[in-house]
Amino acid sequence: MNQKEKMELGRRIWDSFRIGRDRIQILQELGITVQQLEDSLREFECQLAVDAGRAMEHFRNLDNERIEEVIEGLMPVALGDPDQPLETVSDREYDTRLRASYAILGCIEARQKIIMASRPEKTGVREGSAEVLAWLQQLHASTAKTLIATNPVSEHLLKYEGC
Repeated sequence: MNQKEKMELGRRIWDSFRIGRDRIQILQELGITVQQLEDSLREFECQLAVDAGRAMEHFRNLDNERIEEVIEGLMPVALGDPDQPLETVSDREYDTRLRASYAILGCIEARQKIIMASRPEKTGVREGSAEVLAWLQQLHASTAKTLIATNPVSEHLLKYEGC
């Protein structure tokens, strides 16, 4: 079986899995061996991962370009006229500059999220677990404060339970 036939067979197998058929049904329906099923599916999944990676990179680059265009368009508005101090501008001009500045900050945040999402995670399992534990401790502390604020009797119960 050549590469193109494997890819087509892999696509048909993938589609069959997606609609809920099991391996036995697929083998019977397509009249293929288990080895052919595994080879074709492996080939298709490898190519699918490569294509998905390319698409993600392409759209990440498009998003970054769009964000850059927005920043380039709004930066002169946010900075305003360097010869005119901010104290002397009208309220309308001041609001326009402020809104442009906030929009630029939003763009920078969006770009940061895109960059962080496109990088592989570099933290280990232990570091991630420590972050989750810290978050749970903060959550527990804020819940305890809320309980104490709403019901003073709960303060004694929380001290008793070691909170």
